[in-house]
Amino acid sequence: MFVQDSTTELWTEGNVKCVLVPHGPNADVELRNAAGSAFLRKTAPSRQAGLNEAEYLRLLLRARERALPDRELKPFALVIEDDRDNCDALSQALRISGMRVLGCRSGAEGLCLAHELVPDLVVLDYRLPDVTGAEICRRLRDDPETALTPIIAVTAAPETLRAAGCQADAVLAKPCELDTLLAAARLFVRHLAGRPDAAL
Repeated sequence: MFVQDSTTELWTEGNVKCVLVPHGPNADVELRNAAGSAFLRKTAPSRQAGLNEAEYLRLLLRARERALPDRELKPFALVIEDDRDNCDALSQALRISGMRVLGCRSGAEGLCLAHELVPDLVVLDYRLPDVTGAEICRRLRDDPETALTPIIAVTAAPETLRAAGCQADAVLAKPCELDTLLAAARLFVRHLAGRPDAAL
């Protein structure tokens, strides 16, 4: 939905509206109050980076609503990504940040592992060889054991994922800086501190 000719409204939370304003190759992400005045503005190097920044800001606004589990073990993440290099990069970044991680490369295997192990966080891609990321989200949300498990989708097709009714807590666009993924993960799990300097 377009607010002005070149300004795209991304989301609204209460009285806060987030818009994307393109500036050549760059994009400004603005948070605006009910009167339409910008009270926060961040410049991103590309539209995709701006979309990821907007998603992170949305998560920050919702962070107070979530009660984080208090566990003695390190948090456990399940990564569902069919590309071996991406799966390894995501898994390694989450391990460095202080999580236990298990990666798999098919949706069916990911669903089985999620039901058996009940992870603290699921990170998944949209395009998988057997089941879409949106379908995995739906099945996890329909199961009482995994209904509240935080899900972060990292995908080259964020609009497709949202249009398919994906119920992920966050949808990050590829290419996604690993720091951005970890910043989002920190909003769902405790004791994460790693800062790998790479992009997925």
